[in-house]
Amino acid sequence: MPVVIIGWGVYDKLTEKEKKEFALVANYETAFFYECYEYEYAKGNINYEWSDLCFKSQEELLEFFGYEIIEDLNADAVYAKRLETDAEEDLENLMQLSEDGNQVKVIRAQ
Repeated sequence: MPVVIIGWGVYDKLTEKEKKEFALVANYETAFFYECYEYEYAKGNINYEWSDLCFKSQEELLEFFGYEIIEDLNADAVYAKRLETDAEEDLENLMQLSEDGNQVKVIRAQ
């Protein structure tokens, strides 16, 4: 079953009822990325590329929020919910709420 991920910019525009359908998945801060890279480099992993369950790379995360550099992250939150297979209209409505970046993404649940 697919999962829709939305950023805080979309989440803040939802009604209280709609917000209850989503769960907070993660908060992203610049310091977190510095710590990840410092830890991996200290272990000798100089080819480390950050990723998590929601984003395949740091660049994908930045594009999602509409940022150009990692220093722009400041406790940016990501929310998620499972979608029914026929949820095209729901996705279109969420995409219209996205002003910065493209704060709507669909992934396959693992």
